[in-house]
Amino acid sequence: MKLPTLQPRPIRASDAERIAHVVQWSENEKIGRVSTTYLSTVSCVDCPLKGSGCYAEHGMVALHKRKLDAAVRARKASPVRQAQAEAEGIDALKARGQGLRLHTSGDCPTTESARIVADAAQRFMSRGGGKAWSYTHAWRRVSRKAWGAVSVLASVETLDDAVRAMRRGWATARVVPTFTSDKAWIEGGIRWIPCPAQTRDDVTCDSCRLCWDDTKLRAIGAGVAFEAHGSSKRKAAAAVTACAE
Repeated sequence: MKLPTLQPRPIRASDAERIAHVVQWSENEKIGRVSTTYLSTVSCVDCPLKGSGCYAEHGMVALHKRKLDAAVRARKASPVRQAQAEAEGIDALKARGQGLRLHTSGDCPTTESARIVADAAQRFMSRGGGKAWSYTHAWRRVSRKAWGAVSVLASVETLDDAVRAMRRGWATARVVPTFTSDKAWIEGGIRWIPCPAQTRDDVTCDSCRLCWDDTKLRAIGAGVAFEAHGSSKRKAAAAVTACAE
């Protein structure tokens, strides 16, 4: 799919408030006590769940997403401009050992935008922040190397895409319609580990940290499985099923 054509212009300080949202301490119960960022989903051109059950389109996350979408469209902000604003927000974070969840909504769909955000995340980690991690549907168009030290998992909806992503050097995060068990299983030569934050009430991303080391996941041939979730999980589950048909 082709990215929207948007004319770039110099970044301004106010853009960081309007086309990217960076939070010192997340209030998301699943993520835990970490910092996080939000971007518009306008440039999420690779995600089959967009408009079909994406968790970012419902609940509290959607409040940020709608404002960011409107601002990006109004300002014709390119992925690079959005990444610059996100990086500015990351640079303003207080690094106190907490993790950094990039893109509770949104993605970096170009190599340049990924590098801009990755560089800011590296600065965050270097000045005392914890591990930065994220997920991307843009794994076909952006190489793993562009993300540097950030732990980034390729988001996939099918087993075939999981295998393709791994061949390109990615660890994978796969959405499945539902979990049949909370135990790991082997499929397609990959050991799929159900997200512990979904299968256990006492686990958050901050306490689990499974996704914080994509290098290890790939080395052991493992991927993380996520059950379709959110207020539109049935719609998301149907979209995932359709991807496999």
